[in-house]
Amino acid sequence: MIDFQSERAVYQQLADVLRGSITSGAIPAGRLLPSSKSLEQTHGVSRETVRRALAVLRAEGLVVTEPSLGTRVRVPERRRQVAVPRGATIISRPATAVERAAMGLTVGEHVQVVSLGGRVVGVHPAARVELTIR
Repeated sequence: MIDFQSERAVYQQLADVLRGSITSGAIPAGRLLPSSKSLEQTHGVSRETVRRALAVLRAEGLVVTEPSLGTRVRVPERRRQVAVPRGATIISRPATAVERAAMGLTVGEHVQVVSLGGRVVGVHPAARVELTIR
């Protein structure tokens, strides 16, 4: 339920509602989310609110938007474990076009960049790896 009087932004509340439906299994992996228009009407929000909520879920790796088809709940992939040296710095950022092509990622997916002593030692698809300290 969206609380328009809350201090939490409406798009974040909508993302919370959708995330809850995904994680509970109410909207199972592989299934399309309701259309943007349906989400607007059901929750009494604007198109921009829906767009921003879906962007949050894409950034979290929970959904993928397929042009002309809609937004689908991502089928979870088995995560590969990658050892990271102690003292490494790890940042998460959206993948570049070159990284998306090389790793088979979609727009909005993130990579984890591992650096040691100011030098990049690895770039990994965030939704597919689990970084562990050696």
